[in-house]
Amino acid sequence: MKNELKPYKPLCDAISKLFYPNVEVVMHDLKSKKLVHIANAFSKRRVGDTMISDIKDLTSLKEDWIGPYDKINDDGKKLKAVSTILRDIDNEPIGMICINYNIDSMETLFQSLKGFLDINDSSQNPPVLFSQNWKEHTNQTIERYLKEKSISISGLSTKEKKELVYFLNEEGIFEIRNVVTYLCGILNISRATIYNWLKENKK
Repeated sequence: MKNELKPYKPLCDAISKLFYPNVEVVMHDLKSKKLVHIANAFSKRRVGDTMISDIKDLTSLKEDWIGPYDKINDDGKKLKAVSTILRDIDNEPIGMICINYNIDSMETLFQSLKGFLDINDSSQNPPVLFSQNWKEHTNQTIERYLKEKSISISGLSTKEKKELVYFLNEEGIFEIRNVVTYLCGILNISRATIYNWLKENKK
């Protein structure tokens, strides 16, 4: 391995250890077109092998990385890969690191979870009005609003609290029984204030 590429060897090893056993990290020498280091090898590739792909026009790359892109391993397993170009102090390309992530087991898990979590017509969630989780639904609706506005509940001004009440009204939150009392505690305002704002919102 050329001296210019040696500093990248620990990086390859660290990535492979962090995502072990699902990640293989391969480093190539672009000058010799040879594989010079491989960490957590789950493919049949070894040091000294010739590069599989020949990148002829590096100047056409807008970034020094390619991907993520899909690959198939020698054993037929699906991989998600990304490659990055390594350059020397003169900005000349000297190497390439390829990170191959085995997603085969994750896809199997995903399909299992998808089948388990899918909701069919016979097992639909009950309407919020009849759900025991109306407080959770209310909290999630408020959190969605706060996230969109990039503000916290404790930092709301009176005007912002009113706008939040308007938003909750549009989301149908006030159709939930006892929600007004619940919101009074969250927003630190009176029931009369909320009802006045709702009255204004109807105008």
